[in-house]
Amino acid sequence: MFKFLISALLLLSMGVQAQERFPLDSAWAAARRYYPLLKQQAATDRATALQLRNIRTGYLPQAEINGKATYQSDVVAIPIKLPNVNIPTMPKDQYNLSLDVRQLIYDGGAIAGQRELQLARQQADRQKVEVDLHQLRQQVAQVYFNALIWDAHITARREMIAEVKQRREKLQAGVDNGTVLASQADMLHAEQLKTEQQLEEALNGKQAALATLALLTGKPEAEMNALILPAPAETGDQPLQRPEQALFRYQQEVLRRQGDLTGSQTRPKVSAFVQGGYGRPGLNLLSDKFDFYYMGGLRLQWSVWNWHTQRTERAVLQEQERGVEAQLEAFDLQTRARLLQQKSEINTLSAAIVKDQEIVALRGRVKNVSAAQLDNGVMTVHDYLSDLYAETSAIIAGKTREIQYVFATIQYQVIKGY
Repeated sequence: MFKFLISALLLLSMGVQAQERFPLDSAWAAARRYYPLLKQQAATDRATALQLRNIRTGYLPQAEINGKATYQSDVVAIPIKLPNVNIPTMPKDQYNLSLDVRQLIYDGGAIAGQRELQLARQQADRQKVEVDLHQLRQQVAQVYFNALIWDAHITARREMIAEVKQRREKLQAGVDNGTVLASQADMLHAEQLKTEQQLEEALNGKQAALATLALLTGKPEAEMNALILPAPAETGDQPLQRPEQALFRYQQEVLRRQGDLTGSQTRPKVSAFVQGGYGRPGLNLLSDKFDFYYMGGLRLQWSVWNWHTQRTERAVLQEQERGVEAQLEAFDLQTRARLLQQKSEINTLSAAIVKDQEIVALRGRVKNVSAAQLDNGVMTVHDYLSDLYAETSAIIAGKTREIQYVFATIQYQVIKGY
């Protein structure tokens, strides 16, 4: 029973440790959810929904009330006088109050064009946020790997401190017995203090990186105690999928929709109308009494000549679209150049890692021999410390390059837009 409880506790502890891990994918996801600009997409969607609702009202009947009261210096009169016939005269003070109702029948596609333009602008605005989020993705990866590199420094410095402390304790025994000069132990003590300074610097560096990562992700630092070195990413020939490319295409779509809307302005527009009112005079202009009236019919509007204003505006929009296409081509060119540089860095780091492993092994053997010679009194502390420092530097350099290699492969995919 006791063994069962111990096993259960071990499994539970392993499960808790696994929960505390904070891989790079989780950091990316948390940073995206926490990034304030993500709220802008929701605001854009809400604003677009309101604008589309306003645009749809163009298909609904439009009603307005008009009223006026005027006094004019002269009125229409019939210059004929007939015996026993009283010809009425229009009053010079006139009053009119009317309700006008209009129903659009055909608008040449103007309302539909406004709707498509608004949807295209919505996509472009949302994609601008995706561009910012992609830059955030690069920033989070940089901070994450900086913390991993500082962690490698911390591990190596602690191992060096433990090694120096062990050698110092052995030498101190010789100093106490009078067989070793006290200056030899002091050299080790000084090196230990120096390494502790370097350890403190590494601890502060990692703490700063974790604090930055916590700020970007909105997570407490306690949840980032165990960063995980990801596996190297694939560096195949996948096509580019950068959010900037989609943004350029959405901007071109906005320009095309603006061109379509401009073209619709030259098409005829037909609407039905009904007008009902009350005033003096009514429809009978010769009456001087207040009266109700109404009329209805169809109205045609068609701008047959506007000095090619719409044609010129569409030409301007087409030139702007070509300009965006040139920006897209320039971006693709620059991105592919960055990929070539990144691939070269990956190859350089990959080749160096193979040498690093051999260098660390050789430096370790040299240091072990120096340590044995120091214990036997046939080597000075200075020479031993030189070999120990060389081994520590090789370990740090090798581990740093391993982390940089993984970061370079992930950065390659980030540059591609994955």
